[in-house]
Parts: sequence; C-alpha cells; structure tokens
Amino acid sequence: MRPPSIRLSLAICLLIPLVALAQTGSSVVQTLNIEVKPITKIAVSGNPGALYITDASAGSDVLSVSDNNSNYSMMTNLDNMKIVASINNPMPEGTRLMMKLESSKGSSNGFVDVSSAMSPVEVVTALGKGSDLNQSITYTFAANASIGQINVDSRVVTLTLTN
Repeated sequence: MRPPSIRLSLAICLLIPLVALAQTGSSVVQTLNIEVKPITKIAVSGNPGALYITDASAGSDVLSVSDNNSNYSMMTNLDNMKIVASINNPMPEGTRLMMKLESSKGSSNGFVDVSSAMSPVEVVTALGKGSDLNQSITYTFAANASIGQINVDSRVVTLTLTN
C-alpha cells in the first residue's frame, strides 16, 4: 500500500489538467499593443568618381568638373521632412564643392554650395510621406582659374533625412 502523501500528490497531479480546463471557455482574450514608430531612412548607391580638373577653356575664370554616378533613396512616414548635407572639412581656398539632389517627392534646392558646410545645409525640402527611389546626386567641383595645383585630397559628405 502506498503512503497517503504519495496518493494525495498523485491525485493532485491528475486533477491539475481538469482545473486548467475548467478555467478556459470557448473564447479567450489577449491584449496586443501596436505602434508605428517614425521612420526616416536614407541610403546612397554608387560612388562619385574622382573630381579632377584637368583642362580649362581659354578665358574662363572658373574651372569645374561634375559627376552624377551616385543615387539616393529615401523613405519616411512623416510629413515636412528635408535632406541636409554636411562636409567633414572645408574645401581649400579658391575652390567650391556643390551638390544637387533630384527629388520626385520634395523640392530640390538645385546646386547647393557645401564647401564650408560643417553645419548641415538644406538640399531637398518639403518631403512628405512615402519614398523617393533612385534619385540622382550630382557633385560639381570648381576652382578659380588663378588657383595653382592642389594635391589629391578627399572630403566626406553626409546626407541626413530630418525634420
């Protein structure tokens, strides 16, 4: 014969599933929390080529070269967004770096001088909800004709989708 404590334990174990079934019905309720967070995404594809000034037109005061081998795509679920650009170091004296971002969802500010844009400058404004895919980025590097040789240098341009 089994001791009473083992029989009681066994009876309790056999009744637990019945108690659990007794507490459930033909429907149950769950609480589900939902939220859509602000989305601001921007990406670039392709890389601009080297912007080397190697030739000049006679009588020209400004020498320049352009490149449009890169694109950007953006997506947001917010209204009144903009894309701003900044540069990691100012351009050398007598030179300028300009950029233009095309946009089908906002207003491009055309060619914007980012030569000394240590603080962000607006390049596209009035962006609404949605996406703007594979839009062209054009860079133009210009130098005064009086500038002497400048050795190879580089700059980092940062694009930010913001409000």
